[in-house]
Amino acid sequence: MKLERLGLNSLLLTALLVLATRAPSLPLWLTLACAGALMWRFAIHSYGWPAPHRLLRLSLTVIAVAATVAHFGTVLGRDAGSALLATLLALKLLELRRPRDVLVAVLLCYLLLLTGFLYEQSLWLAAYSVLVVWLSIVTLILINQPNLRSARYGLRLATVLLAKALPLALAMFLLFPRVEGNLWGLPTATGSAITGLSDVMQPGSVHRLTVSDTPAFRVEFEGEAPKPAQLYWRALVLSQTDGTRWVRGESPALTPDSATQFPYHGPPLKYRITLEANDRPWLPVLDLPILAPPNSRPQWGYVYEYRQPVRERLSYTLASYLRYHTGPLASAEKRRALQLPDKLSPRVQALAQFWRANASDDLAVAQAALAYFRREPFFYTLHPPALGADPVDEFLFSSRRGFCGHFAASFVTLMRAASVPSRVVQGYLGGEYNPAGNYWIVRQSDAHAWAEIWLPKHGWLRVDPTAAVAPERVELGIDAVRQLELSGVRLGRLPAEALRKLIELGVVAQSWRTLRLYWDATNLAWHRWVLSYDRQRQQYLLSSLHLPALSWRGLLLVLVLALLCGLLALAAFTRRARPTDAAHALYRRYCNKLARVGLARAPNEGPLSFARRSAAARPDLKAEVDAVTELYMGLRYTRDCGIEHLRALRRRVWRFQPGRTSPRSLADAKAGEDARQ
Repeated sequence: MKLERLGLNSLLLTALLVLATRAPSLPLWLTLACAGALMWRFAIHSYGWPAPHRLLRLSLTVIAVAATVAHFGTVLGRDAGSALLATLLALKLLELRRPRDVLVAVLLCYLLLLTGFLYEQSLWLAAYSVLVVWLSIVTLILINQPNLRSARYGLRLATVLLAKALPLALAMFLLFPRVEGNLWGLPTATGSAITGLSDVMQPGSVHRLTVSDTPAFRVEFEGEAPKPAQLYWRALVLSQTDGTRWVRGESPALTPDSATQFPYHGPPLKYRITLEANDRPWLPVLDLPILAPPNSRPQWGYVYEYRQPVRERLSYTLASYLRYHTGPLASAEKRRALQLPDKLSPRVQALAQFWRANASDDLAVAQAALAYFRREPFFYTLHPPALGADPVDEFLFSSRRGFCGHFAASFVTLMRAASVPSRVVQGYLGGEYNPAGNYWIVRQSDAHAWAEIWLPKHGWLRVDPTAAVAPERVELGIDAVRQLELSGVRLGRLPAEALRKLIELGVVAQSWRTLRLYWDATNLAWHRWVLSYDRQRQQYLLSSLHLPALSWRGLLLVLVLALLCGLLALAAFTRRARPTDAAHALYRRYCNKLARVGLARAPNEGPLSFARRSAAARPDLKAEVDAVTELYMGLRYTRDCGIEHLRALRRRVWRFQPGRTSPRSLADAKAGEDARQ
């Protein structure tokens, strides 16, 4: 049976849209092969190209499966499974002969579309999937009703079907029993993680710092938020160094109580963090937290780790104090905070000892170091020169150009050389306020490193040596620093307020910032109300409807009752549907015109019988009656008639005007017909 071109084109467009979502995760050779299969199918039904022989299709299938196994090492799993489904879809398009083949191809499109949710569950993918499903329904309509190939008809009917299914889908989503965890989430490869932090800091080997605008997490504050310069989000504490790199080193086991007990001042600051998946266990917290995030374990330095790498969005509520005193320093912790590399530059030692000899206490040593950074020609840059075997010495006395890692590592090394306990802290600084959702966005580009020194009167005290050289980094954020650096403005040589006004005037502002913030707020709402719709939120919904807490059996019962009520309401309040057959609708209009002149069609009367009776009663209409009946019979009962016949029937019915006649003329016409017989 010959398939209609309009339906095949709609199927090819559906397959193209589905394969486009998977192209980034497919091997290049497979993407090209799928594109070739689509073009071959289009050439077959549009230009009469020969279809591949069955033996050729079988050979292509064996080759494709073998290539998939050779590339992925298996046919199971997310990546290999997606590639195999894409291969099967492409090959199925080459053997379309019957409507059943089209149905199988559409089902493969659905399966391949679902695999996209194993990679991400974003709002745009959900909207895109609805579009593809809608187009696939149009395809099925056009393929299964070849006599009604009007694109307008297929689009309208597909829209009506989706609109009717929406309330049922909503009831299923809200009332179906929730399962623990993410239904779609699968572990991702560690090498593919995107993060602005690492548990190893080696700034001397970096000659170019790439800035990523990818959101790291979002923060909602209860009440007024602190100033951006106070938003230090700690994630890692590095205490051990060999002179070129910094690592966390060995740390004692801590309990949640011991990790959050310290004297603090002022009211607590409560907030909620929505952390993006990054395949790392670190949980950013605001200096200093008094509540441990759920399912986390404390680490040395008032930081926390999740029980496993974060592979899906994670939300947790915290409380922190911006003013605190961490108390005395244990002897083992003090040794960790004074550890130095085996070989330390004599110039670094001499500079630190000079400050130590001229300072009254440890705080004065730190102030002397900050004054040194301000006085000497140090520059903050995202493109520092690469350093050699002694990066601290080269940075302090030669290059004097670097980013936060250079300043933090050098400052802590100087403090330890002057016998001041200190350590490096990695995390994020600042954030971007989103007025569309009343929350802050902290991006990977906001990753930052600073120092902490321990003082008897203060405990651990945060010191940011970067702020001594480039206050713009603290006041304005890394994005402004990048834009200013591209504009040729030398950091640290203009007041921060002047730079802020420069940005507000639009010299380095981005015109699409507002649109980006609103889109981010929409995505966050999608995550909160759709992706994070769990058992707890479901029970909250039931309680708001004055329903008791239900087990999964009770939820299924409520769901069935809701679906039944919805179907009954749809049947009761939906007006009677119009005929879905356009040819039948035109024929009914034709019959109504004849009924107005006294020729009503009986319910059990077929088109041919009605035509003979009408022609006998009105011989003057015989030609028109026969033409309309012939067109209608062809459209209803043969496969050879298509859109042109439907248009011809529409013109005939539109022009058909039987007029009114008297009963006498009808009797005369009947008598004349009897005489002819």
